[in-house]
Amino acid sequence: IVLVDARKGVLIQSRRHAYIAALLGVRNVIVAVNKMDLVDYSEEVFCRIQQEFEEFLRAANGSEAPIQLYFLPVSALLGVNVVQRSEETPWYNGPSLLELLEALPSVEDTSASAFRFPVQRVVRPDQHFRGFAGQIASGSIRVGDAVTAMPSGHKSRVERIVTYDGDLKEAHAPFSVTLTLEDEIDISRGDLLVRSGEEAEMTRRFAASLVWMDGQALDPNRRYLLKHTSHTVPVRALGVRHRVDVGTLN
Repeated sequence: IVLVDARKGVLIQSRRHAYIAALLGVRNVIVAVNKMDLVDYSEEVFCRIQQEFEEFLRAANGSEAPIQLYFLPVSALLGVNVVQRSEETPWYNGPSLLELLEALPSVEDTSASAFRFPVQRVVRPDQHFRGFAGQIASGSIRVGDAVTAMPSGHKSRVERIVTYDGDLKEAHAPFSVTLTLEDEIDISRGDLLVRSGEEAEMTRRFAASLVWMDGQALDPNRRYLLKHTSHTVPVRALGVRHRVDVGTLN
């Protein structure tokens, strides 16, 4: 949810929140235009803010997957359009904030994507059981599927999909499961299990967009720690290609 003050329009803070949401891949953004009571519930003010915000986010998102925007006029102080639709805005035909929150999907459906399973823990209570626990990040897996451990490239097949409530024949994102394999291959925390034939790209050098949140500026000469799934590695040879003002997009 991005809050916008109806009296002040789309300020720098609202722009920052929207830009970061787009960068993080948030696909559903609710723009609540608050304090509508202080502008006499003006439809003109609401439409102007909506147009300005849409133009900014379209420029911020670039060629990435489209973001679904939901605009609604509210007065948090008076409860207008918060729990139920109110008579103060007869020109608004959409849902209330609560109705909208309950209707939107809580997670993105990635069950049709490539199978990705970051290993969070190796479970070995005794010599007869060795499983790999974690949460399926995307895709689905079935007993008997061929899998590849990365980065080693070792291959095997899924023998069991173990859960607290019993074994499953198939599991999909975002289930948390423990997988056992038919072969004893070397896998540890931080490794990635993928379906054979859908291997992830491996690289030691890459370009990325990031938001620097620390009060101390990024120093390209320092070493930093990068966390990728459950694996933490040192990063070096940093170089800043360009910087973006998240308030103006300059």
